[in-house]
Amino acid sequence: MRMQFLFGGLFWGILLVLLGATIIIKAVFKINIPFFRIGFALLLIYFGARILFGGTGIKADRNTTMFSDTKVEYLTPGSEYNVIFGKSTIDLSDIDVSGGKEKIEISVIFGSGIIYINQEIPMKIKISTVFGDTKMPVGNVSFFGDYIYKTGSYTEGEDYLKLDVDVVFGNVIIEEK
Repeated sequence: MRMQFLFGGLFWGILLVLLGATIIIKAVFKINIPFFRIGFALLLIYFGARILFGGTGIKADRNTTMFSDTKVEYLTPGSEYNVIFGKSTIDLSDIDVSGGKEKIEISVIFGSGIIYINQEIPMKIKISTVFGDTKMPVGNVSFFGDYIYKTGSYTEGEDYLKLDVDVVFGNVIIEEK
């Protein structure tokens, strides 16, 4: 998916500048500006106008789940998969890692994901959670934090699947199948 505006440097730069300006205005002039409420309302108005006047404005591909519930059974190593305002079930229990060190990136933003893994497949899973909840087979990574999980068949120096999972304002459950 290519949503460069929403997740690019320009968007986050403008967001941080506006957030800083509202903090200064509140501290100096004692004026409270509901920054997040106004921003959320403008985002809803934007999406509503795009739907009314010709499309959602969101160009999703087969690797992206937006505003829906999907099941992904086959993943191509080296790909990126996104779940935004939706739910996705991703099955990694039959993936082939015999081609060397493979990498898959999964991003869950304002959504929910279930990832099935197989302990027989060597995997190194790096979880980055921000304002979210991640449930692992061995415990939870909640709210903020990074965590690295290795399956039982993982051996340093041998072929494995590197799975990068980013969770922002979302929920991910990683289960053994």
